[in-house]
Amino acid sequence: MKITNTLKLGILACATALMGATAFTGAAQAGSALDAIKSRGTLICGVGQAVPGFSAPAANGELAGIDIDYCKSMAAAILGDSSKVTYRQTSYSERFVLLSSGEIDVLAHDTTTTLNREGAQSARFTSPNYFDGYTFMVPKSLGVDSPDKLADATVCILQGSTFEVNTENFFKSRGMKYTPLVLSAWEQLDAAFFGGRCDAFGGNYGNLAGSRAGNGNVDDYIIFPNFITLEPYAPAVKSGDEQLFLIARWVMFALVEAERLGITQANVADLVKNSVDPEVKQILGATAGNGKDLGLSDDWVVKIVSAVGNYGESFERNLGKASPLKLDRGLNDLWTKGGLMYAAPLR
Repeated sequence: MKITNTLKLGILACATALMGATAFTGAAQAGSALDAIKSRGTLICGVGQAVPGFSAPAANGELAGIDIDYCKSMAAAILGDSSKVTYRQTSYSERFVLLSSGEIDVLAHDTTTTLNREGAQSARFTSPNYFDGYTFMVPKSLGVDSPDKLADATVCILQGSTFEVNTENFFKSRGMKYTPLVLSAWEQLDAAFFGGRCDAFGGNYGNLAGSRAGNGNVDDYIIFPNFITLEPYAPAVKSGDEQLFLIARWVMFALVEAERLGITQANVADLVKNSVDPEVKQILGATAGNGKDLGLSDDWVVKIVSAVGNYGESFERNLGKASPLKLDRGLNDLWTKGGLMYAAPLR
């Protein structure tokens, strides 16, 4: 069959139209999560169930923690109001199901960044909001001063977490046997460990410190300071929505960079008006540009810091010396002070 020039042009026109329609559909899908948040007027944030320092009820009954502050920061950036958050408290085992199904917009749930979670569970992680390490807590009465002396121990472990793999690898690499007691909720683990059902409690240092503080008898328990693995916690969004991911990523960077530049909840309003520092003027929107690149208002960082403070303020309030956990900054200090927290340039 001979194809005429007219037919060729028709085929080309149809193909071009189809490509354009496909591109348009892709663009619409790419912004669908952000559009849904704006249309709904609230950000749905998946958070932990009673995890002190990260997501737990405060004295006033409201949820508080470093992950809660991140959710508020996202709402402040996108919706201009940090209170426009709907919190979905979720178990460790179901958190990625809710994220991949679109039932939550953001996951901020003391969650370790791993290859499998990004590659197979539809998560896109921001930069870390907390560096932790896997270790064990034991009663002083056990008479053990090192994890290497936990042979034949019964170990409490959280189901659906990296802790299961970490524990198995630790004991196997040392040729030691152990008995796992795997439970699905942190409250169940607390009850089992402090009730004497386990010799050791495996988990990340920050989580274990929260459990120890909540139990009340802090001096009766030891958390080994030598980390078995490094666990970088980070918020995540569902893969496939580049604009929402960019906002999620740069919100985390903004919290850290605000601390480096000395921008606090107390002085941010004054700095917007009076700072002559080019970096401060840029991040706070006095010099325009950062907001437009993300589809946000230029004062999005002002809204974030006004709501929750900078990263250091959030850390101290929820995990540090001003909190019941009394944790040192350690790895979570700024890179300028020997820590691992850094931000890419906001320019």
